[in-house]
Amino acid sequence: MKNFKRKIITLLLLVSMITPVLATPIQIDAASKTSKSTQVVTFAKKQLGKKYVWGKSGPSTFDCSGFTYYVIKKTTGKTIPRSSTAQGKHGKYVSRKNLKKGDLVFFATTGKGRISHAGIYIGNKKFIHASSTKGKVVISSMASGHYYKTFVNGRRVI
Repeated sequence: MKNFKRKIITLLLLVSMITPVLATPIQIDAASKTSKSTQVVTFAKKQLGKKYVWGKSGPSTFDCSGFTYYVIKKTTGKTIPRSSTAQGKHGKYVSRKNLKKGDLVFFATTGKGRISHAGIYIGNKKFIHASSTKGKVVISSMASGHYYKTFVNGRRVI
């Protein structure tokens, strides 16, 4: 009986030591996703003011999909498609109301109903993008106006 009690106590101690270790990866993973989205937004903001040039994907000039491609590659190591149309189908679909910082956002800006512009959601109904109209990387509102009307979808790639 003494040997049995000793084994039970040892087993309980072992379980109590392992349980926190087993719970840790979930907590780390959740924190990792949050910090990745913060890294994406922070790095994207460091590109503010850089010149828009069609067909370019950094490091000093960008078109819209080149900007999203460059930021995601540099911050996550992931390679996403290069065109806005292909990016708009890559990753997990996200509706406007479920956007989170770091999600890619897509717009049909040419009036033809298909994706023609891309950016990165930064929170508070705003996104950062390489704007051909402004000629540089800027932050714009999605709350109303042009980008509200032309929004197609979001995509979560991180």
